[in-house]
Amino acid sequence: MRTRRWRFSILIVTLAGLAACTRSGRASRGTPVVLISVDTLRADHLPAYGYSGVETPHLDALRQDSILFQNAYCQVPLTLPSHAVILTGLFPDQNGVRDNLGFRLSGSVPTLTTILKNAGYATGAAVSSLALRADRGLDQGFDLYDDHFTTDSPDERAGALSAAALTKWIDTVSSRPFFAFLHIYEPHSSRAFSQPLCRETL
Repeated sequence: MRTRRWRFSILIVTLAGLAACTRSGRASRGTPVVLISVDTLRADHLPAYGYSGVETPHLDALRQDSILFQNAYCQVPLTLPSHAVILTGLFPDQNGVRDNLGFRLSGSVPTLTTILKNAGYATGAAVSSLALRADRGLDQGFDLYDDHFTTDSPDERAGALSAAALTKWIDTVSSRPFFAFLHIYEPHSSRAFSQPLCRETL
């Protein structure tokens, strides 16, 4: 099992390296790695995939300088287990995280964060949902793991607040290689946005 875990972890680092390729096709050492997760955002409701019901100018601008993947598969439709898959490259039955409640990622499971940290990267995260709070185990390897919520909103926070916290941290480490992970929750929690999507999936 441990050999399989390392193979998956190596695959993640390889993919991260490919994402940091120069125009010559060679991987650029020390290139920042940025992971942005928008909880429950559907590809078929983005202009980049042909949908015209919303405007996403910032995502569209990013799209112009990016590779657009036509297929991406979620291994489990739950916030914590899905992010455990993203950060470990392991299926839920392999990383041990099967649900949002009652599960915690073990510190013995290698993650993209721990591998990049060992390679000299500064590592920072800011999350917007209680499901990803630090005590769920995803914080391992992060120099900063910002999961601060308020008493007025103890379960989630605005993505703009998470982005501001992470940007502030990036400003302190931008002179060195860094891995930044931002999690945004608005599509999941917004009734105005999520209800029509739910009806369309029936």
